[in-house]
Amino acid sequence: MPEKALPFIQTYEARDGRSLCYRHYEAQSDRVVILLHGISEDGQYLHPLADFISGKGLAQVVVPDLRGYGYHPVRRGDVEYVGQHDHDLEDLVRWLRDRSAEQLEIIMAGHSGGGGNVIRLARHRLSGEIGGYLLLAPSVHPDAPINHKKEPWSDTQVNKIRFTVLSVLNAIGLRFWNGCTVLRRDKPTERRHGRETLELSYRLLRSRTPKAKYRQCLQAMTQPTLVLVGEKDELFLPGQYAPLFAECGRAKVALIRDSDHDGILSDKAALREVENWLKALGE
Repeated sequence: MPEKALPFIQTYEARDGRSLCYRHYEAQSDRVVILLHGISEDGQYLHPLADFISGKGLAQVVVPDLRGYGYHPVRRGDVEYVGQHDHDLEDLVRWLRDRSAEQLEIIMAGHSGGGGNVIRLARHRLSGEIGGYLLLAPSVHPDAPINHKKEPWSDTQVNKIRFTVLSVLNAIGLRFWNGCTVLRRDKPTERRHGRETLELSYRLLRSRTPKAKYRQCLQAMTQPTLVLVGEKDELFLPGQYAPLFAECGRAKVALIRDSDHDGILSDKAALREVENWLKALGE
């Protein structure tokens, strides 16, 4: 089935009055997969997976550009406060429900850093409206066993001292410096497209990461959950996902052979796993 053109950008209104962007992949289905992008890109690179899901009629797919990302963010790489993405996603769900004549079933999905956003929601009030979780090579937490002890990549640097100091200050209610940059990512000039977000503030990075007791979030994921990770994932330790997600009572973890971190988004075996899982949800 040939890949369709990228849907045009639409906007929804968040609770603070800001217009935030998303793309809507339509399908004859009352199920909606909200698919979240990784740590430095907007949602455009998720097109192959979103197009596959909608093209098969498995679900509508909504791909938002999270606050701080995309074409024209208010402040690239920053949000107003820790946890603002949670509120934005809650507002997006309300927006979609208000404009649908059907009772929508919401599936939260995320790739890489988007997985961290999704896992956060397991202990958010929105969790009661989520019918399932789809996680593709998700980041979980800096302390999770899926992380390499030493970062194997050289293009991403986290200022751990600054991050730790800001965490301590936040614990005692001091948030004035939360806009300070704590993550920088290098990307060769020839590979840049103008939408990448290569510097993240403390409050944005924290908004994309489950809280310190991340295992409580995993245990709260009682809905059906599918976790896919490439056998050759270069960012995380693929073999550590299954034991980690054993804490989720209804999680299935599938290792995709010969696939890497981004490759699972278009890998045929990964797409079959997604298709079979989504079909099984309706049975």
